[in-house]
Amino acid sequence: MQPSTPHTNPHSPSTFLVFLGAAFAFSVVMIGTTMPTPLYPIYQEAFGFSQLMITIIFAAYAFGVIAALMITGRWSDQLGRRPLLFAGLMCSIISDLVFWQADGLAMVLAGRVISGLSAGIFTGTATVAVLELAPPHWRERATFFATAANMGGLGLGPMLAGALSQYLPSPLELTYLIHIALALLALICICGGFQPSCPNDCV
Repeated sequence: MQPSTPHTNPHSPSTFLVFLGAAFAFSVVMIGTTMPTPLYPIYQEAFGFSQLMITIIFAAYAFGVIAALMITGRWSDQLGRRPLLFAGLMCSIISDLVFWQADGLAMVLAGRVISGLSAGIFTGTATVAVLELAPPHWRERATFFATAANMGGLGLGPMLAGALSQYLPSPLELTYLIHIALALLALICICGGFQPSCPNDCV
């Protein structure tokens, strides 16, 4: 599917900013998917669950990813890019809120499932969106940007959470509040600047 941006000059700075905004949103969601990992020992100490439960928490994330891929895999082409990107970001924010308010293992598991849903919804759609939104003179580099946003976000998540838990107080709250702020900024990039690639993106 080819992007259609009838009101925007493909060579204008705003087109490039929209492209960067989509890549930024991609990275932010991926940060959220790996951010809880270094915090598991803190959760384990706080809630007293076993090492086996950490494995189950990882499995809960995988379940969310697979469920999202199976259910929403083709929705991006049917509904448009922006609704799916919006849904993925909202799942990421809801996951942050669940983790922020977590008072036991059940909420940690729920947060990981919802985080997996955000990854499953977002990954394929965001990759295509970044490729479609690339300005003509950046098309050859768009795949690199999409991959960097994905892998970079996955790598930055544990680094961010690890640094916060090491050097600042209340990592189980502060980490998610910071990510919520980043996700809200990404939401503005998607909802305010995203140029529709099909009529349904305008809905």
